[in-house]
Amino acid sequence: MQPQAAPPSPQTPYSAPRKQMWIWGLGGVSEATMAQIFGILFNIFQTWFGVDPKLLGSVFALPRLIDAFLDPALGHFSDNLHTRWGRRKPILLATSLIGALVMAGIWWLDPSWPQWVQAIYLFVFATTYYCALGTFGMSHQALGYELTDDYHERSRFIAIKAVFTTLVTMMVSWSYKTADLPFFGDRITGIRWVGFFFACLVVCFTIPVLRHSKERFARSSGEHAGLLTSLRQAMGLQPFRVYIAMRFFSAFGLVIFNQLNFFINLYFVCSGNQSQAYEIMGWSLTLTALLSLALMPLVPKISKKIGKRTGFIISSGLALFQAVLVPLLYTPSNPYLQLVAAAVTAPLIAIGVVLRDAIVPDICDLDELTHGKRREGLLSAAIAFVYKLEVSLCVFIVGLLLAWVGLDQSLSTQSPDAITRLQWATFAPNILCSALAFFFATRFSITEDQARQTIQTLIQRRSQAP
Repeated sequence: MQPQAAPPSPQTPYSAPRKQMWIWGLGGVSEATMAQIFGILFNIFQTWFGVDPKLLGSVFALPRLIDAFLDPALGHFSDNLHTRWGRRKPILLATSLIGALVMAGIWWLDPSWPQWVQAIYLFVFATTYYCALGTFGMSHQALGYELTDDYHERSRFIAIKAVFTTLVTMMVSWSYKTADLPFFGDRITGIRWVGFFFACLVVCFTIPVLRHSKERFARSSGEHAGLLTSLRQAMGLQPFRVYIAMRFFSAFGLVIFNQLNFFINLYFVCSGNQSQAYEIMGWSLTLTALLSLALMPLVPKISKKIGKRTGFIISSGLALFQAVLVPLLYTPSNPYLQLVAAAVTAPLIAIGVVLRDAIVPDICDLDELTHGKRREGLLSAAIAFVYKLEVSLCVFIVGLLLAWVGLDQSLSTQSPDAITRLQWATFAPNILCSALAFFFATRFSITEDQARQTIQTLIQRRSQAP
């Protein structure tokens, strides 16, 4: 008779099966699709539908603010929701359906409508859309943070999600070119079909997560605390404050750059040649995506070799280097030179973003150790709250910057003064914010040893809990 294997030590960190990690990663397709489509709304409504950029800046900024202020309450609600299906799954189902419906419907705005009708239409659809996207993303992230307690395995499941997110980014990058195909007859008809396709993706890739994902903390223990108390406790954690600041600045300049990148490619690099501009942006994001996919399997090894903290510090430094390099590579004499930045630095930055995101569960552990409550939803919502505030501000700023730049949409060739202002508006904020993000990244304090010690204490505490 063979001796039975000894049971695993209660001090062994929990990790879900790899299959479950991949199924959770599939949900990243739904989340990324809703997020990426948001990134092209502003540009398409201005250039194809002819909506005034100042109107767009105001109409898109306010819904993001509403969504942002709802996030902490929804995250707190999610943490304390108890149903027969768990805390997160009912929310994922509802928000995926709402998000898909709005994603397919928002493109049916008619360019001939009066401006006030366009404003109301976009405001209603955008508010519903952003709230669905934010709540879905918060719930999906919180569900993922329960997958493992292992310090390095957290890099693995975030990397798995990044694989699917990268594929979505690559697909969405060709939305302009696809919608512009003669097959559709006109661009507006084309983007409506593209929107319908992506709406179907959202629903299809949410279903496996609902069916096969499991929640470890569906019946979380700990005394219930109110929303304001929970927020105050979370923001009292020094690593969380530093993380929030680092995320804020790393995204702020990049959002402005990504929004204006369309215009600087169209009017400066390609001198008004829309087909060439769409092609360059498509190849740039595709190249970044393919190289990032090739390097993504190295993420767990990098995590074990240098640690998550060191990894995202290096990545923040590379992001600053890229921000300084990019203005030198955007030139009408060689439009495709900008692909150098996509090939050299962007994939390494993508790995750093994965390591950065994999740190959030370590902060959740510190919060549980300090306050005795699992609050992945609240912390995810707080991160999203700050991000959405800055995105709302960025969208509003981009509208003002475009007005300041003075682009004339009826002209394919802009004045030299407008091009100079457009260059400053596109590149300067990204350089400044990248420098600030690097500064805060170096101030993050949770090391691998501290994270391991925290989880060991939590494992022992959970084993003794009723």
